Amino acid sequence: MNITYCDRYVQIELLKGTRLLDKALEYAQKHFSKHYRLSSSVLILDDGERFKKDYLINWAYHATLQSEHSTKLLPRQPLQKVDSSSQSEPEPSEPTELEQILSHSHLPIRIKITSPNDMLKRVKVHIHLASLDQVLLRLEEDDRVARRYIRTLFSGKIIYEVENEFCINAAGYSESMWQSVIELISSRVIHNVALEFEYQKPEESEGFLTREEYLLRKCYSELDVGFDESLEAVKKQYLKLAKIFHPDNALDKDPHTQEYYQDRFKKISHAYKTIKNAKIHKRATA
Repeated sequence: MNITYCDRYVQIELLKGTRLLDKALEYAQKHFSKHYRLSSSVLILDDGERFKKDYLINWAYHATLQSEHSTKLLPRQPLQKVDSSSQSEPEPSEPTELEQILSHSHLPIRIKITSPNDMLKRVKVHIHLASLDQVLLRLEEDDRVARRYIRTLFSGKIIYEVENEFCINAAGYSESMWQSVIELISSRVIHNVALEFEYQKPEESEGFLTREEYLLRKCYSELDVGFDESLEAVKKQYLKLAKIFHPDNALDKDPHTQEYYQDRFKKISHAYKTIKNAKIHKRATA
């Protein structure tokens, strides 16, 4: 259930049998004189009055939790006081996702009705306890619905969002609290997308490991790679993360963000070095 556009129409995708679809169809019937069905699952609205389309798009955009943020967000910046006496003309900002969609509202609106029996798309989200006050959520693949849901669920607690990773502020909360949250949302289905949150309790996966094995597994978790991955695969993931979290990428950010990038880059580098040495040692003794 989301809104997209192309060069021919703006599409609003809604799930059959929901209150959102009923309200959209009711509005279309009442306010659009030019509305016709192409099929049982496609309705076209083509009145020339854009304010009607703008209203419907605005409503559907917010009703389906489609975030006004772009698909890739920069780390949050602290508010700063502005000296009005020296204030210069603000730089033009990038249009939001909603503004981009509304700029195409001169086109016909295509309401696509999807069935609950359609094949669900499954998106895995890995949960990693980075520290006592930070939880990382990593999506196996980029998905707009998954991103919207995570932003809504953890609104106000997201420290940063970059690539397919969210960092959640867990300061003041215990690990058991996060495990309860994970159990609560592990089987959630949102707008035809099944979100599978994966998390293994330490006592289940690491209870019988030596200290060296435990620390090595922590390194794999830091890089978000499987314990049986090849050194080539580990290196590829390391280079990807190192490129994202290199301290130079945070030079124009606030001090807290700069400190986080430096710390994360240091942990990523240490994790890769540890795994590399362990694999080389294993090959030498094999």
